[in-house]
Amino acid sequence: MFRKGLNVLMIALLCLVGTKIFASDSTAAKISLGYSFPDDLDSAKVDSFYNRLNIDIHQAYNIDLYCEIFRWYKTCYRWGGNSNKGIDCSHFVNMLCEKIYNRPVGPDAGSIFTKCKVVKKGLDKAEEGDLLFFKIKKGQISHVGIYLQNGRFAHASTHSGVIVSSMEEPYYKKHFFKVGRIE
Repeated sequence: MFRKGLNVLMIALLCLVGTKIFASDSTAAKISLGYSFPDDLDSAKVDSFYNRLNIDIHQAYNIDLYCEIFRWYKTCYRWGGNSNKGIDCSHFVNMLCEKIYNRPVGPDAGSIFTKCKVVKKGLDKAEEGDLLFFKIKKGQISHVGIYLQNGRFAHASTHSGVIVSSMEEPYYKKHFFKVGRIE
């Protein structure tokens, strides 16, 4: 009871200050209060974009992740690509991990997987920022994306470039391998 009261007091104080903190609950979730969108993004467009995808960015632990994905949305796919002229799945995930979490993870999906701890119970326990791995080619890990919320993940698709997809799509269900959490 005391702990809940303390959390409520902390949130109330933060509303007055308008800053970001780490909550003291067991998940240590980041609470984004008073977040202001970067100048290069229209907050209404970003909000509308994610609402169409059944994602509430106001429930996000790290809004910067969502803003960065929005910036890269529809960037074309290029195998081995690592720029806004074209990017592949592993470079996209590596760029996000490095820029948002300050944790570079590697050049390809297989090597990225080796730097992760497998999340037991898979998608049921996936959290924002976890990595989703897929075995598409010859039974090897050949695709990676980053989990957002509500079964949605961002990735660089060979056909559509950088997109947000649902794990309910039959193709991704069929090829899904494991959820990994960067250690």
